[in-house]
Amino acid sequence: MADNKQRPIIQSSGYNGSEPTRICPHCGKEKPLSDFGYRKMKKGENGQVRNQSWCKDCR
Repeated sequence: MADNKQRPIIQSSGYNGSEPTRICPHCGKEKPLSDFGYRKMKKGENGQVRNQSWCKDCR
């Protein structure tokens, strides 16, 4: 059975026809999830992987 801790938690706000999108809180633009990186959470978060809140351009 797969370990769910290794699966990223994806937070999205829309869909552009080919992939989910989210809005960057820094620049306010809606961008595809591929424009956002991933980060590993602290030990208290069970080592989960989530997508970054800011887009790669803003980071």
